[in-house]
This record gives sequence, C-alpha cells and structure tokens, in this order.
Amino acid sequence: MTYRFCVAGRLPGMNEIVAAAKGTGGRGVRYSKMKQQWTDACAWAAKARHIPRVGRSHFHCHGTEPKASKTTRLRDPDNIPAGGRKFVLDGLVVAGVLANDTMAEVATFTDSFEVGPNVGVEVTITEAEA
Repeated sequence: MTYRFCVAGRLPGMNEIVAAAKGTGGRGVRYSKMKQQWTDACAWAAKARHIPRVGRSHFHCHGTEPKASKTTRLRDPDNIPAGGRKFVLDGLVVAGVLANDTMAEVATFTDSFEVGPNVGVEVTITEAEA
C-alpha cells in the first residue's frame, strides 16, 4: 500500500538544525523546541490522513520551497527536505504509523524538491514487499 500526507510550512534545513543545536546560552533549547514543533506537526499531518501502522516501508519526501524574495532566500538543495526528514520520521513514530524509525522499519528514503507556491513537504510511504 501507498500513503501520502503533507506537512505545511518550510521545515528546517540542516543549516537551521545545526545552528539551533549549537545555540549559545540555552545549549540546545532552540533545537529541542524546533524538534518538538516539527515532530508534532508531522504527527498531526499523518493522523489527519488516518494513515494506519505500516511495516517496513520506503519513504519519499518532496519539498516545495518558496521563490526567493527580500525576506526568503533559496536554500542549498542538500537542505531540502533532508534536514526535516528526522522530524518526519519521528512524527510518524509519535502518530503510531511506525513502531520505530530504525532500519528494521525504514527500508529506504529518497528526497526531491522544487520551487513553488505550496510550501511544505509531501511524504509518500510505500510499504516494502514482505
């Protein structure tokens, strides 16, 4: 079976995640808040689509980034959506779609990206053959 859900918004890229983890003062407090926010957003997006628990599966994340503007610049392609994949998989565990996000459950993952108006990440889950 194949399932899809979308997470609205611009998930953090690796540069934002590393910067939050290195943050001065609170020592990872910014990363902890970021992880909680996006893990919850991913979990709720999966729950809203009523995705059932899956076994070992393939995961594809397709990120849509906004056009460059005065306030938004295009990110490096290796930041989209690879950085946010951690939050997607953790959200699927929280939502009960995955028992865990280890290699026992995650067969493969792939990423793609584009620039467009509907900013977010579309996640496609395809159950692996038994």
